[in-house]
Amino acid sequence: MSVLRTIVSSSRALVTGAKDVARFREIATVFVRHGFGWWVAQLKLRRELQVELAGAELTRAAVGSADTGKRLVAAFTQLGPTFVKLGQILSTRPDLLSDAVIAELTCLQDQVSPLPFEQIEGQLRSNLGPKWREQFAEIDETPLASASIAQVHRAVLKTGERVVLKVQRPGLRPKIASDLNILLATAAYVEEAFPEAAAMDLVGVIRGFAKSLAQELDFCVEARNIARFHRNFAGDDKVRVPVVYDALSTEEVLCMEFVEGRKFSEVLQSGEDTRPLVEVYFKTAYKMLFIDGFFHGDLHPGNVFVQEGGRLAIIDCGMVGRLSPSMKDKLIDILWAVMSEDMEALARSFYALAIPTAGKVDYAAFEADVVEIAERYLGGVPLSELQIGELFGELVAGATRHRVRMPTDFTMMFKAILTTEGLARSIAPDVDPLELARPFISQMVQDRYSSERIKQTLLADFHLLSRAAHSLPQRLPALLEDVQEGRLAVGLAPASLAALDKAAERRMNQGVRAALTITCIACGTYALGLGLPATSPLGIPWISTLFYAAAAYGVIGLRWRS
Repeated sequence: MSVLRTIVSSSRALVTGAKDVARFREIATVFVRHGFGWWVAQLKLRRELQVELAGAELTRAAVGSADTGKRLVAAFTQLGPTFVKLGQILSTRPDLLSDAVIAELTCLQDQVSPLPFEQIEGQLRSNLGPKWREQFAEIDETPLASASIAQVHRAVLKTGERVVLKVQRPGLRPKIASDLNILLATAAYVEEAFPEAAAMDLVGVIRGFAKSLAQELDFCVEARNIARFHRNFAGDDKVRVPVVYDALSTEEVLCMEFVEGRKFSEVLQSGEDTRPLVEVYFKTAYKMLFIDGFFHGDLHPGNVFVQEGGRLAIIDCGMVGRLSPSMKDKLIDILWAVMSEDMEALARSFYALAIPTAGKVDYAAFEADVVEIAERYLGGVPLSELQIGELFGELVAGATRHRVRMPTDFTMMFKAILTTEGLARSIAPDVDPLELARPFISQMVQDRYSSERIKQTLLADFHLLSRAAHSLPQRLPALLEDVQEGRLAVGLAPASLAALDKAAERRMNQGVRAALTITCIACGTYALGLGLPATSPLGIPWISTLFYAAAAYGVIGLRWRS
């Protein structure tokens, strides 16, 4: 998180820092060299940056040519880790980029030339202490992998366990902090130049990216993610996540169990039956998404190995997504609408999770757009052939046209579904993704209406109502004083008096209903502690069930009439 704190509060302040200006000039020059001169020209910073545009193609058409994605990948690769990671994040945002560009960004390789082991050894010494070698029986100085943020080396502990050391590249954080600072400034300039960029909340996208990258730079976060995956898959012999050695791990060094296995391509070449493997892969991904609400953000084939017995080994857990219970509820509504082919319900459910970015949203136009997209995917198509990931991706992209965007975790979830579907269909085309998802969707619905969840919801509503009731005595004297002193003025049209009377009667009825609801909740909760037999279908005493049912009816009535 220290990276986030180093970003300046004002994006325009960066042009006063010599180092940032030099890096900004380098970034702008690289983009000009790869055919994005028109965009650089729109930033109107040529004087401060001294960027040479002579000979550059400065038309907007050149920016959107057929090879835009390839040129963007080349620019990101040349600019280093911040931009490589930005490309990976942008590959999950169909609302920002075209399908062709996203297809290229999805293939963006996070591979760079390895550092000499002397530099890696310096990192190990500063993080694990001067006697760090005493912990290891051997260490392979030739890296197993070399990426933009870290380098991975195999080693063997003194106790005999085979491990890998993920070591962060030295001097990385200041450079990334400078790049994030520049990206925030650039996003602000772009929003000023292009109204459509402001509608996309480009600055918000970069801030979210900065937060995600800060977490990825802290290997302690990845260690916690791995620990949570261990808890979520405890007892599942079909999923394996590496063990972390906490005593040998820091923010910049992560020591993990060495796991190995075959790539999916190797399994295909062997001629084995891939259907059981695909089912395990789907069930693992669906459990993460629909049950745990905590999922791997990049479950592509490079991060999953196939081990003996059809077991999957999952690595690289730095990027994860989370779905809160309320977000999962909205996801249930969306999936239910898809499975029942209810286009209007799909539009309502999708809009419920959208975040308006600017101005008033024309819901009728939004619904018409969603229905048109959904009919292309759902109309007359068997569920076994439904490309749900592509459907969600196009809905996310279409939402931007109506000045709304999806929460970051949802866009990451849609990308995860798309990745899962793509891999599964490539090695077992006859597998029905929705059929495999049904048990997990059913489990989500059961969890949504479980006695524990209902109890939590009712208690939360009780808390809100009690707070409102508690604050009323403090607010009422001030209101009466305003009336007495003539400080409260109300303008009424004669035609509004009848409506006002009805509104007052409705508020009085709501007050009575609220009081009865609170009483029912209190009585039901009190009855839980009486030791009565838990004989109702909800697993609680019948008397509590009846009181909670009455309270639920009261809450529904209050919300329906509000």
